[in-house]
Amino acid sequence: MEWFQAKGLKPGFDHTDVWREEHATSFTVAKAMELDVLTAIRAEAARAQAEGRTMREFAKTLTPRLQELGWWGRKEAVDPVTGEVREVQLGSPRRLATIYRTNMRTARAAGQWARIQRTKASHPFLLYELGPSRAHRPEHVGWHGTLLPVDDPWWGTHYPPNGWGCKCRVRQVSRAEAERLGRTGVQAPEPEPLVDAGTGLPTGHRAPARVRVQRQAPPVRTRPWKNIRTGETHQVPEGIDPGWDYNPGAAGRGKHAVRLLGDKIAAAPGELGGAAWTALPGEVRDTLAAEYRDWAGRIQAGERVGLGGRRTVGALSSAVREGLATLGVVPESAALTIEQREVTHLFAEARKGAKAVPEGVVLDLVRLLDAPLAVIWDGAGRRPALLYVVEVPGRAELGRIAVRVDYAVRGGVTNAVRSAGMVAPANLRAPGMVLLEGEIK
Repeated sequence: MEWFQAKGLKPGFDHTDVWREEHATSFTVAKAMELDVLTAIRAEAARAQAEGRTMREFAKTLTPRLQELGWWGRKEAVDPVTGEVREVQLGSPRRLATIYRTNMRTARAAGQWARIQRTKASHPFLLYELGPSRAHRPEHVGWHGTLLPVDDPWWGTHYPPNGWGCKCRVRQVSRAEAERLGRTGVQAPEPEPLVDAGTGLPTGHRAPARVRVQRQAPPVRTRPWKNIRTGETHQVPEGIDPGWDYNPGAAGRGKHAVRLLGDKIAAAPGELGGAAWTALPGEVRDTLAAEYRDWAGRIQAGERVGLGGRRTVGALSSAVREGLATLGVVPESAALTIEQREVTHLFAEARKGAKAVPEGVVLDLVRLLDAPLAVIWDGAGRRPALLYVVEVPGRAELGRIAVRVDYAVRGGVTNAVRSAGMVAPANLRAPGMVLLEGEIK
């Protein structure tokens, strides 16, 4: 449920418009281009997860809502990629069944992966098993009984589900059970026909059979598949539907992990938190920026993302901390944070007029705060603040992001982003402005 509810909304005309690992952080339904439609479907899917609702209950509640929104039956729609007007299938009982099954299975797989990671010390192996489908893909039958360590790279592409309607599963096993299965094998996918010992003819009866476990990863053979939406050609593993060759739990862990890392930096003392932020690899900062952007984008779209949210969006550099110390200001924390209500306010201001920073600045806050043109201490006003100065494309004025140092919030104090706006460069050289880092040209 946590994995599913952390997803942002991403409208798409075709199911390939959101590709592979993007599904771990973005909720999408093909042809659901309106946010109210996408929000309604996700809300009902989340409710089904939380309350254990069946597919029939999910469809019974959601159908009239989608009909009310006009997202039902066959209608003409414009493909935003090609500009072509096409008759497409919107809501239908069959589509709702696919939406339900796909989201329930991938969310369960992600939750199971989180548990697997927590318990892999005692249960270090995964066993690939076929699910209760009436017919199985031949490749999936071949993978039945594959027994590999939890961290084997094969699970990065072959962790089920592995396609539309796939009900394959994994079972986590201990070292002792893995040794036993190595001796006894696992139950075969199909029972074995019995043959009369005297006549050598089939008896018409079947008996359970066993097959040896595979302790080596099956060879991965790929086939070229062209995404006609983008023109890109992907190498897709045989037996896996295009776009399904990823592990939903592993793909979603990155952003969740960096968010927790941001929270830890926010809770650390000033010098320690600043050093931790500086030591972050570039790819980790990129992931943190992407996680924040998704969150802010959901707020921008008017989506409910819970109340009282807060994100770490940067940290005071050593130069800024040293400059503040010479002024007698010693922040308790190095982290720069922003509250959900402030993000909402900044978007509202951006829609009003030219004095506010554009919405793109709000979405790109992590990157901009990490590499500002300058950082200035404005100690002349009634409420002293750090001013992070950034360039705004197409504007002669500069963006100014105001950060209140040691600002009281629930749980302690932080360096909080409290406002933003456009400012003439000359105003940043006014009396009381102390340049701590960078320069104003």
